[in-house]
Amino acid sequence: MSRPKRTVLEYRSYELPAGFPLIVLTGDEWHISATPSGRLHFHNCLEIGICHSGAGTMLFNRQSVEFGPGFLTCVARNTPHTTWSSPGDTSLWSYLFLDPELLLGESVFQQLALPSQGQDFLSDSHIVLSPEQAPWAESLMQAILAEHARQAPGYQFSMRGYCMALLVHLLRAYYSGDYADTARDASAHVISPALDYIRRHYNRDFDQDRLASLCHLSVSHFRRLFKEQIGVSPLTFLHQTRILNSCILLRSSERLISEVASTVGYDSLSGFNRHFQQIMGRTPSEWRRTSGSAGRPSLLEFTGWTRAEALDEGNETTGESSAP
Repeated sequence: MSRPKRTVLEYRSYELPAGFPLIVLTGDEWHISATPSGRLHFHNCLEIGICHSGAGTMLFNRQSVEFGPGFLTCVARNTPHTTWSSPGDTSLWSYLFLDPELLLGESVFQQLALPSQGQDFLSDSHIVLSPEQAPWAESLMQAILAEHARQAPGYQFSMRGYCMALLVHLLRAYYSGDYADTARDASAHVISPALDYIRRHYNRDFDQDRLASLCHLSVSHFRRLFKEQIGVSPLTFLHQTRILNSCILLRSSERLISEVASTVGYDSLSGFNRHFQQIMGRTPSEWRRTSGSAGRPSLLEFTGWTRAEALDEGNETTGESSAP
C-alpha cells in the first residue's frame, strides 16, 4: 500500500497594527476561485470571514465543510485550512484578522468567564455557521465593515464593541456543542505548541529542546517539521518574531533603540542591529525614519495576504483569488 501524500502547509503572518490590532479585507476583489489550492495554510491570528454570495467548500485537514451565502467562519491561528468555490461559481467574502486579547484586552476571556478555554478557541478550533445557526452574524459583520469603510470619529471604539459582541456569540457557539461543524480542531498541526510558545515568550532565552518537548518530538524531527511547515528554522522564526515586535515598538513609541532591543529579547545592541538589518534590509534608525513612507513598512506584511492575488495557480486567466 502506498503512503498517503503529505499535506503541504503554508504559513501566513499578518502584522496587526499596534494601536488597533485588526485588519479588514473586503471589496469586490475578494472573490474566491473555484480551483482548489494544492496546499493548506495557517496564520498567526484569528480569522473571521463571511460569505456574501456564492457557495463552495472549506477544507480543514481532511474534513470538508460546505458553505453558502451568509455563512460565517472562524478559524483559529495555527489551524490549517483552505477555501474554494463551487465549479462555475466565485464566492465573494470579507475577512477580519485580529488578536482578541490585543484588541479587547488581555482579560477578555476572564471577563467572559472563560479564563482557560479561551486559548483553545484561539489556537486550535474552527467554526462554520449557517445563517440559521447564526442569525446575528450578518448584522454584526456588516456593522464592522461599515464602520471601517466610513471611519467616522470614534469608529475604532465602535468596531471594538461590535467585535466584542461577535466574539461572545462565537464563543457561545464553540462551547455549546450544538453545531456539527463547531469543534476543537483535530487538524491543528503538531508544531502549534511551539508557535504559541514563541509568540508568548519571544523576548526570553530558551533552547530548541524546550520547543521540541512541547510538541512531543525529538529535536531533529522537530527542526525538520518546523522548516517544512514554516519555511525557516525555529531560530530564524524566533528572530523574525522579535524583529516584527521591535518594528511595532519603533513605529508606535519614542523608546530608545537600545531599550527596544532589550524589550524584544536582545542582550546587545549590536546583535539586535545585525539581525534587524538582515531581516529588514535597513538599520533600526533608518527603518524608524522611513517606516511611514513608501517602501517596506514591516516584515510580515509580505508573508500574509493583504490583497487578492492577480492570478490563481491553475486558473491563470480568471484573475480570481484564493482565500487569505
